[in-house]
Amino acid sequence: MPTTAADASDRNWELVWSDDFDKLDETKWTLVDTNVPTNNSQQDYLPSQASVQDGRLVLLSENISSRDLPYRSGQVISKPEWKHGRWEVRAKLPATRGMWPAIWLLPDVEKYPWPSGGEIDIMENRGNEPTLTSSAFHYGSQTPYKHDFVFDEHQARRNGELVDYTAGFHIYAAEWDERSVRYYVDGVNYFTVYDHDVNGFLSQRVTPMQLVLNTAIGGGFLPDPDDSTVWPQRFEIDWVRVYRATEHQARPALQNGGFDADGGSLAGWSTFGVDLRDNPNVVAAPGLGVDGSSALKMFGVFQGGTTYSGVAQGIDVAVGAPVRASLKTYIDAADSITGTANVVEMKIEFYRVFGGKFDSSDLVGVQKLVVADKDAENNKWRRHVLEAIAPAEAVEARVAIVFEQPALDAGAVIIDEVELTTGREPGE
Repeated sequence: MPTTAADASDRNWELVWSDDFDKLDETKWTLVDTNVPTNNSQQDYLPSQASVQDGRLVLLSENISSRDLPYRSGQVISKPEWKHGRWEVRAKLPATRGMWPAIWLLPDVEKYPWPSGGEIDIMENRGNEPTLTSSAFHYGSQTPYKHDFVFDEHQARRNGELVDYTAGFHIYAAEWDERSVRYYVDGVNYFTVYDHDVNGFLSQRVTPMQLVLNTAIGGGFLPDPDDSTVWPQRFEIDWVRVYRATEHQARPALQNGGFDADGGSLAGWSTFGVDLRDNPNVVAAPGLGVDGSSALKMFGVFQGGTTYSGVAQGIDVAVGAPVRASLKTYIDAADSITGTANVVEMKIEFYRVFGGKFDSSDLVGVQKLVVADKDAENNKWRRHVLEAIAPAEAVEARVAIVFEQPALDAGAVIIDEVELTTGREPGE
């Protein structure tokens, strides 16, 4: 089982609320009872569709009509509400066309009419796409009515195969503060919404929210059920954790520098520039590492123009501290970037706030080193080292590994044994 992302990030989160579902605790949850669905979905939400079985909350979706709707399903809403923190839910998704499981945060719309208080969609899934999840942030106003949203999607691989989120339990999480919302699947930060991206809504308008767990059926997000749909379906939630941040969110050490965590994954890393649907281009690939285990494999997205793909991860740093990043590269002659315009850089970036946005005033310094280009050797592991001194205002040192594809040139680069340290030599 993957560790929780809170554990994997080694940050200081204080647990404030949780449920391991030893029973269906109605002091913690409201069991929704409504036949007024949203988003053109087609289910009647009934309290009887939510139960606890074998230590798990089960939301049961059935092909049984109810109160003028063709299907039945379950939804629960937490009675406590919070503003800022970290939410984690370990869950197994239903697995057929027409199912729309969701883990999300929503204000009490009686007090804050939607979307004036915001909405944080930690995880949504289309039942016909079991290897794909998505996350979103909705925001706007009620008077006058205005609605905007930003979103992204996520896939992952284990042992070279796409992860099927309906085949087992996975951890879906979001970290929320006045500056950003960071979305995770199994410890991979694949999407971040910054306050700047939503016109200051996070810092100025977002209200406390409740946790919502449900399975909608059909609607505007996905195809409706048809003759291929398998009934009944179960959305199983193993546990829920809600944390608040301590005064200092420490991250003293780089995580998963060998890309071997959870059987080979990008856990602990933030990703960017990933091509999901056609040819995933930033992956933990089995059998390619220095010792034959997993390693990071990177190539371009073939979208035309200059594109950037890669991973990044940061640690705490003090102003004036020496910082050292290192990694090893390997280029297979059969998939070489020799003679192409492709370039891979290792960067040390410094930020005045932890988790700062790259293309913003949060960035206070950067050092770069080309680790692979058209002249790089093939079929040989090469070690690369980059050193820097943390500038004024820096609180985070971040290593970024970036594959730059200026045209449509092919070729891939393997990365392993990434290290990022401050004030000491790697391995000491």
